[in-house]
Amino acid sequence: MGGAPAGASVLTWCSVEGDSEVLTYGELERRSGLLAGWLAAGVPDGAVLGLIPGNDIPSVIAIVAACRLGMPCLVLSPNDPVPRLRAVASRHDVGRVLRSPFVAEHASDIADPIPDAGLTNTALVARSIPATHPALLFGTSGSTAASKIVVQPHRALTSNADAVRAHHGLDRETVILGGLPTYHVNGVHFTVVAPLHAGAHVALPQEIFPYSYHELVDVHQPHIASVVPTVLEALLLTSPHWRPPASLRYFVSAAAPLTRSLINRVCSAYGVRVIQGYGLSETTNFSTTVPVDLPADVYREVAMDADLPSVGIALPGNEVEVLADGAVLGERQRGEICMRGHNVMTKYADAPELTAQAFADGWFHSGDLGYWARARDGRRYFYLTGRSKNIAKVRGETVSLEEVERALLSLGSVIDAACVAAPHPTWGEQILALVRLGEGDHFQVRAELRTLLPAVAVPSRLVECDAVPWTRTGKIIRLEVAQLLHDYREGVG
Repeated sequence: MGGAPAGASVLTWCSVEGDSEVLTYGELERRSGLLAGWLAAGVPDGAVLGLIPGNDIPSVIAIVAACRLGMPCLVLSPNDPVPRLRAVASRHDVGRVLRSPFVAEHASDIADPIPDAGLTNTALVARSIPATHPALLFGTSGSTAASKIVVQPHRALTSNADAVRAHHGLDRETVILGGLPTYHVNGVHFTVVAPLHAGAHVALPQEIFPYSYHELVDVHQPHIASVVPTVLEALLLTSPHWRPPASLRYFVSAAAPLTRSLINRVCSAYGVRVIQGYGLSETTNFSTTVPVDLPADVYREVAMDADLPSVGIALPGNEVEVLADGAVLGERQRGEICMRGHNVMTKYADAPELTAQAFADGWFHSGDLGYWARARDGRRYFYLTGRSKNIAKVRGETVSLEEVERALLSLGSVIDAACVAAPHPTWGEQILALVRLGEGDHFQVRAELRTLLPAVAVPSRLVECDAVPWTRTGKIIRLEVAQLLHDYREGVG
């Protein structure tokens, strides 16, 4: 664990009540070993551990224990309805499901609390784990976890952790303020795995309250603060005259795109840069990140003055290119962002056809569109322009539009449905749905959807129509759907 001394702090947990608890590297080693031994004795060989984590010490211990044991850990969202959690667990050979003591009460229907206190004589027996052995499994979106699970091998964890450590200069003196939940790929890798690998110290809030975020920064004096754009927007709104502590080097923003306006407002108000990163569950969090040591003129070129702020350069050990029809494109040519390297997943679980499609031409195809261009420092910076997949980014969660449509069509009151992603001032994007209803009304549809989908995947607006636009080959004409929804908002027709 980064070679940190046993007495060094690895984690300071900040509860919603304002209390804090410190976990040392020595205690993490001891407690994760005990839990790993307990799992080895109680979960069948070859089975998967299901984990419904919170931002807390027991959840971090459980993740580390599973990795030390070599037991694949399926990370589940506490926001998912129970039927969805059961469906995921049943499809992926889950031998046992554990949950954080702080997650939603409904999770107790299918999961036991993570055992911590009282574990004795269950110490872990050291074992060799192949680099390609599955370590963590993640659902790729807020609404498709039941159908598309990413398998991240152990080498992906270490490869990404090496890259993050090198890019940000993480060491035993570094303090990181966590920002995303531990059921999110960024929350696990940037807040837990990479700092552990570097021997750094993490301040982990149980929950982020945007309007009091500056207090966390003041108390914990981090060098790096992990955020999403909505936290920065709230910070500017509520604390425009706040002055960050001298320790804070920069914010790292992920999970949703940054605007040029937001970057400039943060820099102007606080004198602190925002470093944008980009990656997917399939690429173990970050594939690209803006360099942290840029001269002012280069940072202005790629972030503050760019119409589309750059998502940065390829991280070490990770190749990133722009492809079209299997060919690598040159500077400023637009195509699909593709990656390869040890940080890339091995497969989608139990989905060989989807895996083959994703790895066409020997590259992982992200579904994100963009280009690269050299900045004045000579390095290649990547820019995202859109998506080829029908997905929405809502509050940092990736949601499949097709999966929302399938959920709508599973309801007896819905005859036809189509969804689009639309901008939202604080969420990044929202989902709008065009529906043809039989019996029932919007309230009934939304209530039923909440039993099938996470909250972020439930459309923020349902609009009735006489017919959903389809092509003759049976594909939704999303441009027409978007126009109909726009006309409805504008009162046209």
